[in-house]
Amino acid sequence: MSDMAETFREYNAYKRERRQRLGMTCPDCAVRLPKAHPKILMPGQRCWCGYVDKRPRAAEEKNHD
Repeated sequence: MSDMAETFREYNAYKRERRQRLGMTCPDCAVRLPKAHPKILMPGQRCWCGYVDKRPRAAEEKNHD
């Protein structure tokens, strides 16, 4: 297996774990589109519906072990 493919797999696993640990579902999406899956927001991220996650981005570094 090539090193590039292995690197991308590790990076995708890291992103998936980080999203599970820090992600929050958009409360506006849950209200506006109750049957759709709400977007998972990271701290400080803006959703397509206009909602902005108010959590500080510094929380990312604090929770990282």
